[in-house]
Amino acid sequence: MTVTLAMTATVPRTITDYLALQYPFNAIPDPDGGYVVAFPDLPGCLTQVETAGEIPAMADEARRLWLETAYEDGQDIPLPS
Repeated sequence: MTVTLAMTATVPRTITDYLALQYPFNAIPDPDGGYVVAFPDLPGCLTQVETAGEIPAMADEARRLWLETAYEDGQDIPLPS
């Protein structure tokens, strides 16, 4: 007979673990020009850029700052969808 036990406890992640995760984002064209970049999994995490070429760097910076702030404040950080 084999018995399998399920563990429900999770191991706390470090900020380095969170920063290594890939969170999806949406780049939404702004009618007045530029783009709004929003991370659906990270409430309130967004930035605005003037050109499409700025999206990768600014999205990464917004994500990193959001994660670092949430981690320092002891907030629950959702995993990427």
